[in-house]
Amino acid sequence: MIKPHVSKSGAAYPDDLVLLKRIYDKVCAERGIVLGSPEASDLAIEAMRLFSAGIFDEGTIGRRLRGA
Repeated sequence: MIKPHVSKSGAAYPDDLVLLKRIYDKVCAERGIVLGSPEASDLAIEAMRLFSAGIFDEGTIGRRLRGA
């Protein structure tokens, strides 16, 4: 789990990227999104946007991406 104090700047560190990739892969699989597709790109952009906005919780990011 990411510690919020690590990423207050919105910069994604290696552990943050691992978390975001795990969420991204799971949501892509659940929604049948083909990796490399425009929809997958949009999902990745939204994941980074959420993270940059200060949302660091895995469950929250996942729920938001599932609703995207």
